[in-house]
Amino acid sequence: MDYLEVPVPADLTPEVQRLWYLEQSAEQRYERIFPQPALHLILNLSDPYRLFDVQTGAVRVLRAGFLSGLQPRYLMSQSPPAIRHVAAELAPFAAARFLDLPASDLTGTVRESQNLLGDTDALRAAALGATDPAAAVKVLIAHLRAQRRAGAAPPAVVRAWAAIHHNPDAPIPEIAALAGTSHHRLIDEFRTWCGVTPKAYADIVRFRQFLAALPLQGPMPTWADLVAASGYYDQPHFIRVFRAFTGFSPSRYVEIVARYGPDYAAFVPLEALEGVPEFSTRPNAN
Repeated sequence: MDYLEVPVPADLTPEVQRLWYLEQSAEQRYERIFPQPALHLILNLSDPYRLFDVQTGAVRVLRAGFLSGLQPRYLMSQSPPAIRHVAAELAPFAAARFLDLPASDLTGTVRESQNLLGDTDALRAAALGATDPAAAVKVLIAHLRAQRRAGAAPPAVVRAWAAIHHNPDAPIPEIAALAGTSHHRLIDEFRTWCGVTPKAYADIVRFRQFLAALPLQGPMPTWADLVAASGYYDQPHFIRVFRAFTGFSPSRYVEIVARYGPDYAAFVPLEALEGVPEFSTRPNAN
């Protein structure tokens, strides 16, 4: 595996959270990707990805750059055998700074990035011609700087976003007070700038923090003990959330991740296409 993460330049923060280059062989043919509390630009430098609609089974082919919004449930993809990409993780309020569409239009979708974040086809060609991974990331940084526009999320939205990451279990009225705004105004502004309500966003952050805290390489406590120490109010509530976000039972999830390791805790390799209806092999035209 060849992985390079580059510090985000100060002039691109807080909208840009991470920048990296990755080159590795796919662990398995399929991958289940859990909801993440960020937008992602993936500039694919390899063969196409295939994305499966988990409700209809429809298949889309993603050949070049694509943008993934905040997701209400897991995604199912088929990676190319050799993964190679340069990528950026964006805060959910970054749409207004970089994209030619509102944040809400990206929520629950994965879209081709061409003409949404400038000419990403030309960006891909430049990254393919880069001499090394660091140069490829520099090409992406230059593109993001060129695409950046005036107009940022209100400070209250940014403060609320940071407060949710600090404590996703905090009641939303408390988050609003910390952000210096009213409860209802925060809901409206957060939805406008981030594409989801603060509660929906906190649900994703809470779940990802729960996964990150699991002792996947050591003795595993009972799920009852894990839930009791978390922000979930009871085990049935946790299991409903877990299934909605992952499509797995907790025990099935631990079994798979124990096989592949904690690096795959939120990007779970699968040998077969699980959790997708009978699907067409003909890609969507969209």
